[in-house]
Parts: sequence; structure tokens; C-alpha cells
Amino acid sequence: MTTTLIHGGTLIDSVTASSAPGDVLIRDGVVAALGAVDVSEVDERFDATGMYVAPGFIDGHSRGWSGNRTREQNLRADQFGVEQGVAAIVESGSAGAPTADDFPAGMIEGASTRVFGAINIGSSGAPGIEGGHSASWEYVSLTKTVEAVERHRDWVRGIKVQASSSHTGLLGIEAVKIARKAAELTGLPLMAHIGNAPPMLEEVLALLRHGDIVTHSYHGKIGGVLDGNGEVIPAFRDAVDRGVWIATSHGRSSYSFDVAEAAVMQQGMPLHIVSTDMHPGNIEHYSRSIAHNMTKTLMLGLSIEQVVQAVTLNPARAWRLDADGFGTLAVGRPAHVSVFRVHDEPLEVHDTLDQVRTAPRWVDPVAVWVDGQQFDRTASI
Repeated sequence: MTTTLIHGGTLIDSVTASSAPGDVLIRDGVVAALGAVDVSEVDERFDATGMYVAPGFIDGHSRGWSGNRTREQNLRADQFGVEQGVAAIVESGSAGAPTADDFPAGMIEGASTRVFGAINIGSSGAPGIEGGHSASWEYVSLTKTVEAVERHRDWVRGIKVQASSSHTGLLGIEAVKIARKAAELTGLPLMAHIGNAPPMLEEVLALLRHGDIVTHSYHGKIGGVLDGNGEVIPAFRDAVDRGVWIATSHGRSSYSFDVAEAAVMQQGMPLHIVSTDMHPGNIEHYSRSIAHNMTKTLMLGLSIEQVVQAVTLNPARAWRLDADGFGTLAVGRPAHVSVFRVHDEPLEVHDTLDQVRTAPRWVDPVAVWVDGQQFDRTASI
């Protein structure tokens, strides 16, 4: 029996978005006690004095895999997982039906980070596709998508569609409709990437249901969530009201400080999920890490507890990872734990339009436990 005590930190409750001093006792990979823990003998002690202790961070939208697992430009899951203080990632649409069978060997096997995914309605990762992997009926198949989900229920948690002109081409909204049907047939949530029209954003939002996810919500492109007068469009408000999860994923061109401030700070729109859309083109800039994007979210005026909720409880519920023990800390549940500091000192940050702001404080992961196994943060954030 192996025991670890994480002591002296501030424990964040992701359900209530509150915090208080408290310890975490881990026994054989499971949370054995929380709060004021009085034990005299443990195998390991981790001094979290001056740090926050939270459920294991989840990056709910990453794209580290390209479909060819021998290519050096693919990212390892641990590069933006445990090495950056993240317990789990959701590769949201890296694999399409033609490439789903290669995904476990390319991304899951050998990783210390827990890896899940969503099947792309297009032929994501397949070689030789030009003009968008959802731009032709040759690339989009309802039958093959559903069959891929059924073969891989162990790691598939949703359906993905990139509802922008660069991906759907002349198919436009038809690709989104097929993705909608695939989600219904498999009983899984649908994540819709939004960007340049067509399809029009209003058309895409009309197809999203309670429990679906819209990502890149606060990009700075024409035709986004703000109208020509800077007001949030009614279709976006309607989506929020019917229970669509609102996510920010920076990607390389999909997050604007100005749009996020206008929607969230000035007009009261939510930011349920903070993620990265991490891929080889943004790990050195723009996104960089989940912690970097948490820092940018703190600038919007959310509390540290609310920001933690956006990388723990909310993505766990949206992607149904709560069944795998993610999202909360509770006695008897798997010990997925992230420990981090918040430095009260300035840090220069960028949005994807290359606007530069100075964050007054920044998030610095120290360590993460996955099923009770500790990994120190070693990668750049």
C-alpha cells in the first residue's frame, strides 16, 4: 500500500468554485482523505505551502497528432500533458474515420497523460487531402464515422466538425448536419469549431444542442459572436441559454482579447472551458500551454477558482470524463491532482492577432498526479 500526502496548500473545490486550506491523502492511486488530514506515517510527502491544489487539469481541445505517427512534427501527448502539469487531454478531431485505427498507437500508447479524443466528421489526418478534409462527400461519411466510434468507445468521447470555410469548403453547413447526425446516432456530444464563413455562424449554432460544445468562441474574425456594432448576436445568446458549452481554444488564429473582453466582461457571456487547440504550430507561441491560457483568462476578471473550474469540472462534464474520475476531488475517486502557483508579477502575453497585453499575475504548474502517480512539470509554459 503506497500513501502520499499533499499538505499545506489551498484546496480548490471545482464544484463550488471556492477554496480553503486543506490536504490530500492519496492511497494506492485513490483519494483517501481531504481537508484536515492527520496521519503520522506516509510513504511520500509533498509540501504545497503557498500553492493551490486542484483536480487534475484537462486540456479539452488539443490537436497534437496529424495522422502519421512516424512524423517528427507530431507532438507527444506528454509534451503538453503531464510535462505541463496536465492530467488529461482530449484530442478533438485529430483523427477522422480513415485514421482512427492508427490513433491509439500514435498518441495513447506509452503516454503517462490520459488521452481521449473526438472523431472528426472529415478525413482528418489522411494524406493527400487539399482544400479541407470536410470539403467533399468523398471525405465525409456518416456510416464510417459511426463505425469508427463503435470500434473505439474506450477513448472516443465525441464528434468534431470544423465548421469554417477552410475545412468544409463548398459543403458548408451540410458537413455540420452530417456531424450532428453522427452525434445523435452515437449518443455523444458534438464539438463545432467556428471560424470564417461559410457556413454562417447562425446556421452552425442552430444545430447545437444541450451538452454540445462550440470552440474558438471568441476569435477575432469577421462573422463571429459579435455583430457590426460589437453586440453579442442573438443566436449565440440562445445557444448559451439552451446549455451549449462555450469554449476558448487559441489554435493559431482563434482568440482575440478584444472579442473576449467585449463578450465576457462587458456583456456577461460565459467562458465554460479553457483549452489550447495545441498543435506543432502553436506550442512555441500563442497557446504554449493550458497554464498560459489560464493566465489570459484571469485577465478577463474571472477568479482563480473559476478558471480552475474551466480546466477541470466543466471539460470533464462536457466530454464525460467524470466517469473516469476527472473534474473533482472526492474521497474514493481516482487521484488526478494538479498543484500550481500563481505568481503576483507581470507577464507579457499575446492573443492570436498578435495583440500584446501584460497579465498582472500568471499560473505556474508545479506537479500533477495521474491515478496517484506524480509527475513534476518539466516543459516550458
